[in-house]
Amino acid sequence: MNVAVFLARKLKGDATSTGRVSRMGTWIATLSVAISVFIMILSVAIVRGFRAEIENRAIGFTGEILMEAPGAGFVTEPLPVSNELSYLPALREHPEVLHIQEFAISYGMIRTEETMQAVSFKGVGSDYQWDFFQRHLVSGSLPVYSDSLSSSQVLISTRMASLLKLKLQDVVTLYFIGSSVKMRRFVITGMYDVQLEDIDNHLVMGDIRHAQRLNGWKENQVSGMEIFLKNRKKLQDKQESIEDLIMAHTVDTDQGVVLRNIKKTYAHLYDWLDLMDINVVVLLTLMVLVAGFNMVSGLLILLFEKTSAIGLLKAVGMRDSTLRNMFLYNASLVALRGTLAGTVPAIIFLILQKTTHLIKLNPSNYFVDSVPVSISWTHIVLIDLVAIVLLMLVLLIPLKSIAGICPGKAVRMR
Repeated sequence: MNVAVFLARKLKGDATSTGRVSRMGTWIATLSVAISVFIMILSVAIVRGFRAEIENRAIGFTGEILMEAPGAGFVTEPLPVSNELSYLPALREHPEVLHIQEFAISYGMIRTEETMQAVSFKGVGSDYQWDFFQRHLVSGSLPVYSDSLSSSQVLISTRMASLLKLKLQDVVTLYFIGSSVKMRRFVITGMYDVQLEDIDNHLVMGDIRHAQRLNGWKENQVSGMEIFLKNRKKLQDKQESIEDLIMAHTVDTDQGVVLRNIKKTYAHLYDWLDLMDINVVVLLTLMVLVAGFNMVSGLLILLFEKTSAIGLLKAVGMRDSTLRNMFLYNASLVALRGTLAGTVPAIIFLILQKTTHLIKLNPSNYFVDSVPVSISWTHIVLIDLVAIVLLMLVLLIPLKSIAGICPGKAVRMR
């Protein structure tokens, strides 16, 4: 058996008052590591959950990349772009593109007997994929639009319905103000709840033909096209690849367009998520420091208790490196026990939260009604390994004091 390991097993607190203090220090260090690992795993899982949930909801509204007419994002008046661009067939065959769907926006307001609300009427056609709204549909059914006949069916949010006191199958009147006031009546066939307040309060989903007529556009003119990708990783690189394809296939008769990815379209959401990332980094750093401080404290107590034993072992010729390994062995057991004691409850809590939505949130402030979590076994293992390695590195600092212990003085301390 390794000498350092054998002696390390004997380095437990004895029955004296000093020994009890060292055992208490070891227990506190183990608890500190467990709490720190528990908080670190939860922090990473919750932030990843927030990012995934909010990204999925934002992408559901506009796709990963939005193609519009130049200046469309900076003026309130809808600007048209042709849906007969020469490079669209090639764009649909791009290896990163999953689906492309067109839309037309017209701005107006809903007026009821009690109140009114400004709205963005988003017209979509038969090519529109309703999967996202199907997942968040609360009541009623999704509108059905065909290529031949226009439809008066609309989809609104439960937030807007509550604000305007509307219910399913109500006939609502929308007013669109341009060179003249235009009035249209629609029937509410469904209600959704995505919990993105800025969008839920204003978005009305309807037939694209209504939006085109209200804007005075032709059938081949739309506000833009939503591009859904097969994978959102390296989004900027994929946007540049699509831009290169457009440049390579465009002809003189094609209208100019601009591309905006989801991070530009919903910059305020991503700024909020980036701020959460910074908070998590600060929290992880503090947790490692707290755990490291308690581990160092426990180790120093053990060193003070065993100073005479260290002096005796040095007197008989034991090397400083062997003595350090002896204490590191005990410290590693504390770190492993603490890490395991923090990881298991964290995994149990994450599974419970994911399946039962135990902890609720105010969607007005957090965009979701419960704490979202994303369980990644890779991240959990990585956090455990990094925590153990950093703790071991921190513990090397107090162990340098072993080299300064004089065998003669240490033995006389007995």
